[in-house]
Amino acid sequence: MIFLLLVILALLLLEIQDEFNRPTAVENIVVECPGCGKEVDLDWIACPHCLQRLRENCTHCENRKMISHHFCTVCGSTTSR
Repeated sequence: MIFLLLVILALLLLEIQDEFNRPTAVENIVVECPGCGKEVDLDWIACPHCLQRLRENCTHCENRKMISHHFCTVCGSTTSR
């Protein structure tokens, strides 16, 4: 009985540890620039290497979205390009 409780406690502690180890900020994510292929932060608006625009405002809700996305991930509206 005590062994079973210890196993459950260990599993709960592992789950809590996984929660703390997950990245919480989007700014830490690095992506590849579609223009030059160099690494850029996901939060940047333009690539500092080739000046390719990376993000723009949604025409419907004004939240920032990646230029390569053909829809807004916040409101779901599609962009006319």
